[in-house]
Amino acid sequence: MGWFKLSASHFLQSKNQGNLSVKDIRNTVRLELIQLYRNKAFLGLLFVLLVLMILAAWNTHQYFLIKKTEVTTQLNLVTENDLRLVSEIDSLNNELATYESSYTLPTSGVRLTYNNHRLTWLPFSPFSIIAIGQGDLYSNYKKIVLYFNSSYEMNSEELVSPLEQLFGQLDLAFVWIYLLPLIILLTSFNVLSLERETGRLKLIASQPIMVWRWVLLKLSIRFLSIFVFIIVISTFLLLAFDVDLVDNFNVFLQLLVTLLLYSAFWFLLSFLINLAGFSSGKSLIILASGWVFFVFLLPSTVNLLAKEMNAIPSRLEIINHHQAMYNEMENNLEVELDQLYERHPDWQSDDPVTMDLSNSTGWNINYLAKQYIAQIKHQTVAGDYEHQVESRNNWIEVFRVISPSMIVQSAFSDMAGTSGKHYRSFLKQSQEYAHEYRQFVFKGLFTNHSFTSGEIRNLPIFEFDFRRVPGTFKQDFVIMLAYLMVLLILCFTLSKRTHKTLNN
Repeated sequence: MGWFKLSASHFLQSKNQGNLSVKDIRNTVRLELIQLYRNKAFLGLLFVLLVLMILAAWNTHQYFLIKKTEVTTQLNLVTENDLRLVSEIDSLNNELATYESSYTLPTSGVRLTYNNHRLTWLPFSPFSIIAIGQGDLYSNYKKIVLYFNSSYEMNSEELVSPLEQLFGQLDLAFVWIYLLPLIILLTSFNVLSLERETGRLKLIASQPIMVWRWVLLKLSIRFLSIFVFIIVISTFLLLAFDVDLVDNFNVFLQLLVTLLLYSAFWFLLSFLINLAGFSSGKSLIILASGWVFFVFLLPSTVNLLAKEMNAIPSRLEIINHHQAMYNEMENNLEVELDQLYERHPDWQSDDPVTMDLSNSTGWNINYLAKQYIAQIKHQTVAGDYEHQVESRNNWIEVFRVISPSMIVQSAFSDMAGTSGKHYRSFLKQSQEYAHEYRQFVFKGLFTNHSFTSGEIRNLPIFEFDFRRVPGTFKQDFVIMLAYLMVLLILCFTLSKRTHKTLNN
């Protein structure tokens, strides 16, 4: 308590009608810092924050290390299969090998259809260590095969907001969004009420001192102490896990600004409640309720309303419709095949091998054609389904602005490259690549073209286009500033009332 008295008595020496000199401010900051760093509770909270951030960074690093290993393994497998196929084609051309069945013939499109799959993958962002996002739901790679399977579909029925996962993998974003506000509130909820409850506030109020400035200064010192601590530890962790901050300085700067604005929001909220004049217990309850409201209640409400406003049909209905289209197509196969070749005249061939169902080439052409036709007939319903999913996600994207926690969560996921937008774009681009690859291979397969080793080496390669994922940092920045401005106006209004009350 001695340090509280020392800090308060220093303010009583100021006779400048509520204005503090530079010397007064400097001495007050020094005394407040001494008080803070002798406060075991404050140091304990910083230590908890330190441990949580280290554990979160380590957990995220290990998590993505496993995912990177999986992608590398799959890429190596594709490369090995392609090299083996090229070697077999060269051996066949040099008459060093023979094949009894056209099914195993390396120059046949059948081999590409079933044995040599392609791979699409979502590159890992340098800042993926800060947020797992929806990475715990979806893989960063997708196998592209040409017989009908999910390679043709976006499979976005699960691609809803990560707000549905209030608790997922421990990452830095979780610590910053959910736990940092609690630490801020615990260190600032009773700055003014404690002085009132110990009787020192009357001594301060008896002097011509702007009490709200004193409270603001004390909270600012706490704010800067915690913010600098977070930035130092975050920078150390990013460097420790090989994040190149120089090449990615813009993202790093966005991270610092986002943390600054989010921390400032909670400190200003605490400042507002301090000025309201509640007791320490009541202030803590109000601030804890605010934490629950902004971090849990609002996100959950937005998510539930999104489901109600954008109802998605059962996935079973989609599957049944596809099967119905397949059955309908089989009953009218000749007409459907004619229409297929009208759409793709370059697929049509007079080669008798392609029309003979007794051999593997003809049978597979017939099988793949039926799958492809059924998929085309199913596209309308599947497209409506995907549109509804997209509408739900867009609805959440629009209404996330009502909660700073939702805004910051989205911002961290964007920086990490693990947001729902990234995965939806990845699946969309994978679908487009699958279509491009299918057009290339089916043209050769349906015309019984013999693929060369050069064509295998130059198969279409997938490249993820990050430019197709829109960034929202500028929008988030403006909205967070708006929140801070509203809190500042409320604090300014309440500070006048508090000053008058204390001086009457």
